[in-house]
Order: sequence, then structure tokens, then C-alpha cells
Amino acid sequence: MMITSATDADMEIFLTSVGEYLGRVGAETTIDLYTDVEISEPEPKRLFTELRQAALAENSAADTRSRRKDPYMGVPLDLTSPAGITYFSRLAHRTIGCEASLGRKLLFSTVENERLVSLDIPDREIEELKAQARQAGATTLSHVA
Repeated sequence: MMITSATDADMEIFLTSVGEYLGRVGAETTIDLYTDVEISEPEPKRLFTELRQAALAENSAADTRSRRKDPYMGVPLDLTSPAGITYFSRLAHRTIGCEASLGRKLLFSTVENERLVSLDIPDREIEELKAQARQAGATTLSHVA
């Protein structure tokens, strides 16, 4: 199911709920730290820069066998931590890609630099996540056909 919002703020609220859910179910989540459009909002811009610096430092510190060719692609996010949830909710829809999988099943993905996310979880769960987001103040969430 595809979900969108009219504002970044509403998408961030929704992604907070989604991130908490993905953390609870143990999904492995990665983000690609590139954008097609510059991030201009102060907090997301700061978080993007911070996460890129951490990814580069971690990749540089890794031994030769575990280094990634591109330190900004497929950067793991820990959605069991508050910091991981914050990175996810502020950046997933602003980057060229973010995905979460459980085993071989893709549960979550973003559409490049848009407020559009794809979820492959039970409809009941999606409705609960949307309800949580609405309770937290999101008013413009909608399904995309």
C-alpha cells in the first residue's frame, strides 16, 4: 500500500510510527544518503550531515573486507533506538532511498525524494499506524491508488 502526505511534517509524524513498528518487528533498515533535491530545513539538514559523517567514519574504521564501496549507500539504521527513529522519520522520504526488510520480505520503501512510502504489512497494521499518526497531529495522510 502506498501512503503519502501533503506536508513533510505529517510524513515525519507518520514515519515515526512506522519506524517504531519496524523496530518492534525487527526489520533491517537501510538508507541511502544522497538526495536529488537539497535538504533546506534546518533539523533534517543537520541530521543528514551528521549521519553522512558517521557513515563515512564507520566505513573508514572498518577493516578492508567489510568496507562498502560507497559509504553513503545502504547505511544501516537502528530502529530500536530513539536516534534511529529520528533519522528515519526526518530523512527516509528526503533521500533517494530507504528500505526495511524482515528476512527476504521488503516491508517498507520510499520513492525517490518524495513524500510517498510503500508498505507491505497487513492493512490492519497500516490503519493503526495512520491512526497513531493522526492522534499525534498528522492531518494530510492518504492512500495512493
